[in-house]
Amino acid sequence: MASFSRYITQLYAFITNPEPRPGLHPIPGSKPLTPGAAILPPLVYYVALLLLAPPPPPFIDSIYVKTIRNLLALLAGILFFRLPLAYHVPQSIGLTYQLGLVGLYGGCRVMDAFFISPYFFRHVPRRVVYVHKPRVQTPNLEDIGATKEWTDGGVKEPYFHLEKKNTANTETTAVKVTQVDSAPGSAATQTNQGRRSSISGSSISISEVARRMSTSIPDAACDSYFAVQRTLHGPDPQPVLETATTESGWPRTLRDRASWALELELSMRGVGFTWTTADVRHTRKTWLPTVGNRVHSILVHVLPVLVASWFVVRSIYVRYLAAAAAGSSVGDNDERPSRELFDDRLPLLAQLLLTGALGAFLMAAFSLGHSLFAIMLSPLAPGPLAFFPPLYSVRIWDITSVRGFWSYGWHRLFARLFLVYGVWPGEWAERCLTGKGPGEPADVGKVLGGFLSSAFVHSFSVRGVLGGDWSSAAGEAKFFALNGLAVVVEGAVARAVRNLRKRSGCSERMWYDGWIGRVWWIAVILGSGRNFTRGWVKSGLVRETAFIY
Repeated sequence: MASFSRYITQLYAFITNPEPRPGLHPIPGSKPLTPGAAILPPLVYYVALLLLAPPPPPFIDSIYVKTIRNLLALLAGILFFRLPLAYHVPQSIGLTYQLGLVGLYGGCRVMDAFFISPYFFRHVPRRVVYVHKPRVQTPNLEDIGATKEWTDGGVKEPYFHLEKKNTANTETTAVKVTQVDSAPGSAATQTNQGRRSSISGSSISISEVARRMSTSIPDAACDSYFAVQRTLHGPDPQPVLETATTESGWPRTLRDRASWALELELSMRGVGFTWTTADVRHTRKTWLPTVGNRVHSILVHVLPVLVASWFVVRSIYVRYLAAAAAGSSVGDNDERPSRELFDDRLPLLAQLLLTGALGAFLMAAFSLGHSLFAIMLSPLAPGPLAFFPPLYSVRIWDITSVRGFWSYGWHRLFARLFLVYGVWPGEWAERCLTGKGPGEPADVGKVLGGFLSSAFVHSFSVRGVLGGDWSSAAGEAKFFALNGLAVVVEGAVARAVRNLRKRSGCSERMWYDGWIGRVWWIAVILGSGRNFTRGWVKSGLVRETAFIY
């Protein structure tokens, strides 16, 4: 009992200690975050949202209510923007970094919901009712043929796999289906290739090769193959066809209005509203994650990646950086020499390895949080708060371009922010500069605008743990800006190559395109990602990730 009491005392002292932890350099003049400062912005935002939901009752549309609503929204936006400028979390570099993301995201979201969307686009988010009808897991060939590529993002069914059946009859059927899918020149093969073309760029995917191999090996080996496959895949999410309908005449009661406001405030991807982001709308064929599927995903897929990548990050930090960082910080409050450790201490191979491990760690951490929330909120089904569409809509080995990685291989939690403050302004700027009409595509402005807005958001956040120094926070900005340029360049090169092949009478797509694309996007992410990792080493985020205190 005495040891437990001592532990509680130490924990309380740690939480209330106002001194920044070693390696944290908050913005000069900022104060330790207080509970009131943390609670007030989302609370005021929520109260304003109660008045934003469309009528009934009719008085919601009165000028007096709108004025009060807008004043509350303006206050909430100011409080959100002020959070990372006036406060820091002395116990954690990572939480101080997250405070920057929360403050900027929250403020931008408030401005979008209450001012940009209603007054510029005459749009207030409406609730969307989802109807999910069970569908067969094996795709129907006729349905696939009628499906346009853009309706599912060009991505094949992420959980489609065949299982070895116990009875001879079902086993024969399964083999026949596999053979039809893999027969050269068959309708199924051609259709699946067409659906993958916008992403993979190659006529045969890795999973296709695995299915072909499974039909040519002995029964005993085939049994082992399917056993391993079942273990790795685990329980499948429930395959459904989704229909989304905008709800009219809702909310009706105060309870409905309170639910509407809470759901909109918590929904980063706009799930359950007309603000739904593109990654959720890629296809009507979606998957409802079950609790068993999410638990299996955590235990078999997420945790091994998380632990392995963390081990690599920690090992590299301890071997190359820890001693130098500790030595440079002794008696030196500035610690500027330690900010160049990434280039001074790490050989190129270690830089690339640390970059890859850090990226894998972040992907796994996002997936872990997504699955945990899906499990915890599953009792609320079928409400929107329990609906968790896949965070990543394509397997990493099926990505064959930088654009494919950012569109389908990475999370889109900030997609609405980048759309409103980056993509739309970028498209507008391109049309102004080139004279394009409203209906003409402005892809270059769209891409550069989205990536530049991401560059600012991440640099602003990391600046909060680097003493407010913008120059030291430039690493993440360079990373996202370079990736935006890479997307533009790869699009231009791909179009030029297709046109050249077309004029030469060759097929527009070659078998090796996918492999070249994989080498290209990995090289871009790792090469430009060194800027991202450099910023995280400077800021001490890698140090905290490695649990070095």
